[in-house]
Amino acid sequence: MPGGIHIGEEFDSERMFGYEPPDGAKFISSFVNCMPSIRCYPLVQQAMTLLPDWTFHIHGIDGPDEVMKPISLVAAEMAKSSFGWHDKEHGDGYGHVLHYWASIGRPLIGHASHYAGKNGSVYWVDGVTCIDLDRHSVADCARLVQEIVNDPPRHQAMCEAIRAVFDANTDWAGDAEKVKGLLG
Repeated sequence: MPGGIHIGEEFDSERMFGYEPPDGAKFISSFVNCMPSIRCYPLVQQAMTLLPDWTFHIHGIDGPDEVMKPISLVAAEMAKSSFGWHDKEHGDGYGHVLHYWASIGRPLIGHASHYAGKNGSVYWVDGVTCIDLDRHSVADCARLVQEIVNDPPRHQAMCEAIRAVFDANTDWAGDAEKVKGLLG
């Protein structure tokens, strides 16, 4: 019996979810399904209070801003966001949304520990590709968000860094070859 292989589920990482430079918008969005029902949601609410001049959108199943369709609108909203709030304590660790954020080039906010030992762990490097809530209080996170967006070269470096991690860890053609090899 042949062994298994690991592949990512391919999506349009060049056009629809291609890298977009940040524009400094005071805008954070999330696409974590059932966000209001998970343990981390009060942290988003606290950040909203600490960043009153910022706009937050929480999309997804049961999110106050509802499911966003079609997928092209998700990509557009991610591109206009300065950060992706991705604090997801459940799941398998691949996560299309996580990979969409990385592909479009937006630093994450959330707990890196939720991805420890999983495929998405590569995207959680505090101060480089994310603001890790395992290392920072929400108050510190709010301060960092302001500092980073008010320093456009720093923000752009974080955006480019997460896209570089995506590029280094994504090989759609290589994945297709692995599947062909497995199938014979």
